[in-house]
Amino acid sequence: MSFDLRRELNPEQYLAASTIDGPLLIIAGAGSGKTRMLTFRVAHMLENGISPHSILALTFTNKAAAEMAERIHDLTGVSRKELMATTFHAFGMKLLKKYIHLLGYKDNFTIFDASDVQTLLSDVIHNLGYEEADYNFFELASLFSDVKTGRASFRSDGKSELSHVYTEYQKSLKAYNALDFDDLIMLPLRLFAEHPETLAEIRKTYSHILVDEFQDTSLTQYSIVKELAWEHRNLCVVGDDDQSIYSWRGANYRNIIMFESDFPERLEIKLERNYRSTGTILEAANNVIVHNTERKSKKLWTQESVGSMIHRLEPKDEDDEAAMIIGKIRELRFAHDYPWKNFGVLVRTNHMLPVLENRFLLTNTPCKISGGASFFDRKEVKDIISYLRLLVNTKDDVSFLRVINVPRRGIGRKTIEKIRATAESNQCSLHEACSLVSIATDSGMKGNQKKTLADFFALIEDYREKLFHAGKNKSKVLMALVENISYKDYVIDQYPTNEKAVNFKMGSIRTFNAMFGRWERDPDNNGSSVFDYLNRLALSGKENTDDDDKVHLMTMHASKGLEFAVVFLAGIEDHIIPHARTLEENQDSLAEERRLFYVALTRARKHLYISTCMARHRGKELTASVPSRFLLEIPAHLVTTEDEEAKPASKEDLSRILDKFKAKLDAK
Repeated sequence: MSFDLRRELNPEQYLAASTIDGPLLIIAGAGSGKTRMLTFRVAHMLENGISPHSILALTFTNKAAAEMAERIHDLTGVSRKELMATTFHAFGMKLLKKYIHLLGYKDNFTIFDASDVQTLLSDVIHNLGYEEADYNFFELASLFSDVKTGRASFRSDGKSELSHVYTEYQKSLKAYNALDFDDLIMLPLRLFAEHPETLAEIRKTYSHILVDEFQDTSLTQYSIVKELAWEHRNLCVVGDDDQSIYSWRGANYRNIIMFESDFPERLEIKLERNYRSTGTILEAANNVIVHNTERKSKKLWTQESVGSMIHRLEPKDEDDEAAMIIGKIRELRFAHDYPWKNFGVLVRTNHMLPVLENRFLLTNTPCKISGGASFFDRKEVKDIISYLRLLVNTKDDVSFLRVINVPRRGIGRKTIEKIRATAESNQCSLHEACSLVSIATDSGMKGNQKKTLADFFALIEDYREKLFHAGKNKSKVLMALVENISYKDYVIDQYPTNEKAVNFKMGSIRTFNAMFGRWERDPDNNGSSVFDYLNRLALSGKENTDDDDKVHLMTMHASKGLEFAVVFLAGIEDHIIPHARTLEENQDSLAEERRLFYVALTRARKHLYISTCMARHRGKELTASVPSRFLLEIPAHLVTTEDEEAKPASKEDLSRILDKFKAKLDAK
């Protein structure tokens, strides 16, 4: 390991990377080379004798954590397994795997994803005798998340219907030996409070802590790192308050102010040199974000060229907007030889994506929804994962309920209720209760029903045994189970006239099984169990696995951390951005909308197009649109419209275009 830190980094990056002791606040503007600086900072720490096992690097996505570990490995040769570069939730899971028994849980806990939580809520509400139709499970799960993390509360007497549901939900999680995502943050804090000896032990382990994307931390996440770093004070936080766009999920950019208060001896460094965008794009972004008053003063700058002007598109409506964007993409692709993946089309909300996606499909323009529906959320994949989860943990009642009738086994609601009642009276899992009901003489069930339950119980026990004796062939056992239960026939029954759908769904299962097989054969996973793999899936399953050459369609929120040579911002209209509800709320909400627009602007490297429809359909009505007020904050001299650009091509232009077209034909 040998490198010259001063030569590799600019002066501000060098100061940030070379300061390895004491509290450090790094304000890293968009495109300022933050990841490169962090990589060299960790490498410098290792070079100065700090053990990789003593460094804890926390970020927000598995992709970002893996990229950081990979870069450090490439620079230093230190094994990725030695580096604790991870997400907050994965770190919480690591702590709980070691200490959760102190909180009354068993070590082989299960993590419930959003779908599992909603299934459990439905079950709880049904058992309490409330009407399921009266509840929106998505909104209920969001409310309970806010309550658990201290962002909301029930009325003080604790007698509301929602309070009862929440209490029963918590009890059910504990009974299933399961955790939701919020537990991965809240239970470590409870562990620190109730068992200070464990906190002391963890503090000794991690002498240096680094937090990336600090503006996105919640109050509870900040509490974890503050507790861990309180004694040694070697806490480095990196963030940009101008890119704080997740308040709706608990992020609190004011944590920067709390850090300054808790660590008054901190050193503060600003990274303002931008390595991504042209001067024009940065000037526009700077002029927009300066209208937010509660922020760290900073101004992005670049040594790159001014670049082309920002282009305004003014389509008639959203259909015309989609057609115009695709036309411009094809034009730029031809002019600059850009691959499709160099284009990003960003919108404020998900509901704006279908019109764009449909037009892309109709014109055979390759595209993908980034940050959209996950591969792991496909029904067929979730079914097989649930079987695997049940094989690993037969106390996983949610997985049991998902697969007991997949494929259909003729097991109805009354049979399920009987199994559940048996489980409650015997204080056992639903899987165990399934066996008890199948052999009970007083169950009142018919012989064929009892045989069905006995067969299902035997199936799980048989493949559970095979799985745990399969060595590195567990994926083969899983596919054997898929064939045993005739899952393909089940899919054919659902799509009797659609062979393409059947092949697609079975292909998804084969893809998952291949991924599972690669995991179990990877030497880096020696010592890890299937249980570990499933918990990792619960944490990382939402990440995009498709790296094809396609135009990226996404929301502005999903674009955070990404960059494209060409960016189209569609629907930049008042009541879209800023969103209508923020105009009814307060200045904090408007400021966050402005930060979101700022993030969208700074995704562009070379070309930026901003589209404002003259009218847009709202329901069946075509309503006139008003350009976003944020556009007034961009200096007029930076922007050009298509009409202003429309002029006859010169002979030289035509000659250049024809020569380029001829060269492409010759190449083919």
